[in-house]
Amino acid sequence: MEYFSQIIKSQRVKKSLTALNLLGLSVCIGSALLILFYVRFELSFDTFHDGDRIYRVESRLYEGNVLTDNWATTTFGHAPVMFREIPGIEQYVRVTAQDREQEVTYKDRQFIEEKYCYTEPAFFDLFNFPIIKGEKEGQLVRPNTVVITESTAHRYFADSDPIGKILTFKTPSSEQHFEVTGIIADMPYNSHLRYDFLLSYSSIPEARRDIWYIHGVYTYIRLKPGKSPSDIEENFHSISEKYKTSALKYKDWRVELIPLKDIHLTPRKSYEKEEKGSKTAVQILFIMAVALLLIGWVNALNLTIARYLERGKEFGLRKVFGASRRQIVMQGLLESGLFNLLALVLALGWIEVLLPIVSRWVGQNFAFDVFNSLECWSMVLMIFVCGTLFIGLYPSFLLTHIKPSDIMRGKFLHSRKGNKIRKILIVIQFVASFILVSGTIVVIRQIHFMQQETSSAMFDRVLVLKYPALTENMSVQMMNFKKRLEQESFISHVAVSGAVPGAEVANYFTNRPYGSDISEIKLIQMFAVDYDYLTLYSLKIICGRIFSENYGNELNKVVLNEEAARLLGYSSPEDALGKQLAMEVLEEPLEIIGVVKNYHQQSLAEPYKPIMFFIKERVPFIATPYISIQFNTEINAKQVAKIEQIYKTYFPSAVFSYFRLSDYNDDLYKSDRNFSWIFTCASLLAIFVACLGLWIMTLFSTMARVKEIGIRKVLGADKISLFGVLTRELILLTILATVLGTPLSIILMDEWLGTYAFHIVLPWWGYVIAFVLMIFVALLTVAHQVWRVIRLKPMRILRNE
Repeated sequence: MEYFSQIIKSQRVKKSLTALNLLGLSVCIGSALLILFYVRFELSFDTFHDGDRIYRVESRLYEGNVLTDNWATTTFGHAPVMFREIPGIEQYVRVTAQDREQEVTYKDRQFIEEKYCYTEPAFFDLFNFPIIKGEKEGQLVRPNTVVITESTAHRYFADSDPIGKILTFKTPSSEQHFEVTGIIADMPYNSHLRYDFLLSYSSIPEARRDIWYIHGVYTYIRLKPGKSPSDIEENFHSISEKYKTSALKYKDWRVELIPLKDIHLTPRKSYEKEEKGSKTAVQILFIMAVALLLIGWVNALNLTIARYLERGKEFGLRKVFGASRRQIVMQGLLESGLFNLLALVLALGWIEVLLPIVSRWVGQNFAFDVFNSLECWSMVLMIFVCGTLFIGLYPSFLLTHIKPSDIMRGKFLHSRKGNKIRKILIVIQFVASFILVSGTIVVIRQIHFMQQETSSAMFDRVLVLKYPALTENMSVQMMNFKKRLEQESFISHVAVSGAVPGAEVANYFTNRPYGSDISEIKLIQMFAVDYDYLTLYSLKIICGRIFSENYGNELNKVVLNEEAARLLGYSSPEDALGKQLAMEVLEEPLEIIGVVKNYHQQSLAEPYKPIMFFIKERVPFIATPYISIQFNTEINAKQVAKIEQIYKTYFPSAVFSYFRLSDYNDDLYKSDRNFSWIFTCASLLAIFVACLGLWIMTLFSTMARVKEIGIRKVLGADKISLFGVLTRELILLTILATVLGTPLSIILMDEWLGTYAFHIVLPWWGYVIAFVLMIFVALLTVAHQVWRVIRLKPMRILRNE
């Protein structure tokens, strides 16, 4: 009780400083916890499976030692052959990588669905998605059966029993009927597999189920205990020649096994549909959380030291009357523990209020189970223990090693050693703040650069419709629909295509200069378009021309981008004009009529891809799921309603589904913007708390130099020179923090920028701005206190001293 009474008495003095310190620490702890919860969420992907021996098999194609194609998928035929011919594989499952949506109907309920896949019965053996309704065994064995999630069941069947009911799935080219045989819980947020419908793999036509031509499935395998993934990779390489098709005969075809728990944070590859995380960004966020905690603890430590030394008489008397070191250290830890506990409770209050807002802002329910998690409370306990020891141990040990007489005279408070400790702590705070501020400038610049490079003012005027599901006389109806739209005065162009800016083209065929050796084949993305696509999107033509109906038959003509022309071996875009190409699925050669400038089809995280544009009727089995409508002015609701009315005239049973291209483009950088906002908010909080600590420390340091100021004023020093005397040290400390923080910031930001194929050069002026900002904020923080001391009359100062 004696300890607690001492604590209560000590906190009654200068209650406003204690409250400010408490506020600053609670803000730092709350912010750090929010960031750590997000980091925990990113690291938790797929950890709920028993996945220590589960891997995704991914394709790597090489020419010599150069990686030319990097795909998350394999062919349909990989899995059974690997299981049969490579020892050590316990089980496998294939999950199709869909590139088109389906229209799903039950009676009068009809929705466009994209979260579906075809998969095998082993899906429920490899992954922990238990059946909660329906037979526990034998799911997805029969053709035309489907397992759906709880929310999907409610969406289509309300409160009735879905088991045995029939759902109709329609694409623009097919119609299938599936019987609902089971229900699973909604797949959690921290799963890279996010499907609403699991369709039986046996529903796929038999000729395609094991084909070695199409890279259209994600292949997952579980290895036998003790088996190394590198053994599987090596054995596959040795049998690949036996199975690969002639189109890839001159490619070195390998596979790489990615651990299930690592999939979410590995760099994006072709054919990946899920939203990826960034391992580098997660590491930086963790460092930011630690930096925020450090800033808050340093603040509290600074104030604690100053308060302890200010209470020198109390501690000196206790030591004189026999207080042991253990008793003084125990009191220090109890004071620190109580202070950290109050700050932690306040921080949890902040989190309770802010968590729903932050989750909506980030677009992910990243902390949906956080307060029910033992891991979360272990994190909170660790922060409490570390904070208590950080703030309580050093000041206590400091007092036990100083003579009682020195403590009572306040000698240490104003000594060189005492000042040195405070300076070191301020520099630590400023280094952390400088890294966050300079990093924020780099992140904002990179996000702005990416959005500027891939966006266009024209995107605000483009509405993209989803291609309707199977309808009688589809091609004729679509042609008439397009012509009808073009008659509207507010529409300038309409185009049908296999992709739009921001979407992956995803169809690869092998091509080579016509007449060349087969070893010259190259994999190129095949972009199916109509005559209006290149005009609508204003792709910049370098040489030649684009497609035009004025030339007659254009079915054997193609337009390349610069990267495709380079890959095919042409010395320049002009050199490619008029040349002929051999495409693997066609007998007739294709003539190159134009070359367009490289552009970013996807985000700037992706390098330029080789793209070949061709008229969609030339290879009709390649889907064209997008209808782009360019408006003369910005899109408004009345015009959209008019388009829907026309759409229903030609496709009365289809769902009218659309998106604005500008919104779609913005979504490309959603996770990057989240990272940017987190960085910016953390920087602002760091500056706020660092300034709070600086203000408190300036209060003590200026009071310690009052006598010096009085003497200087008597000797004729003016106010400006006195201001310089009192702030010179602060400027030097800021310079030191900049010198220490700059290389650390450069290392972190260079690592992060390296995750993008296209990125800015680290701006040197960003570090200058960060330094100037730190100086300005620091001077602004202390200016009032310094000026108040300077204005004191010399005689009053010296008389009081």
